Amino acid sequence: MQLNNPTNKSNINNQHQNINHYEEGKLIMEQINVIPFIHAYMAQFIVVAIVYFLVLIAIFCDLWSGIRKAKQRGDFRSSTGLRKTIGKVSNYYNMLFVITIIDILQMLLIMLLNTHTSTTLPALPFLTIFGGIFACAIEIKSIFEKNTDKEKARVQETAKMLSEILKNKDNQEMFSAFLAYVQKEKTNEQSNQ
Repeated sequence: MQLNNPTNKSNINNQHQNINHYEEGKLIMEQINVIPFIHAYMAQFIVVAIVYFLVLIAIFCDLWSGIRKAKQRGDFRSSTGLRKTIGKVSNYYNMLFVITIIDILQMLLIMLLNTHTSTTLPALPFLTIFGGIFACAIEIKSIFEKNTDKEKARVQETAKMLSEILKNKDNQEMFSAFLAYVQKEKTNEQSNQ
């Protein structure tokens, strides 16, 4: 009697449908499995890690060079340079993270094209590599920048600041006192040598 009961038949049909949905979901998950992607593109992930590491090395080389140049100039070294380095690391890595996301998307696209067509395009993180080259080139320029170039930049910055002070007449008295002080310090330095 229970076999002819309509509620039992609907329960059996629901169980079969649930099993079918489960199997369909399992097949879809197998098709979009991330593990084969990671295994297939392990070399690319290693390249990305090497690029990130080399950018970090370039930043620390620039920091070391800046400390060495400051010692040669006799400048006071404070935490300002370290804060600038932290900011630089943050800016470079923010740029690299975004570029790497774009690279992952283009590598996924290339993987799909290669599997569904007869093409064999190389899936390399081109943008991340170029971004790393760009960041390292900036750091290399900074490392080989002469002290005189940095001095020129500092003088230009000071001149800009002084021109702003001169625009305001109230500050002219203060500026005159500042110039007198600088002249006095300069003569004291020359008399001590």
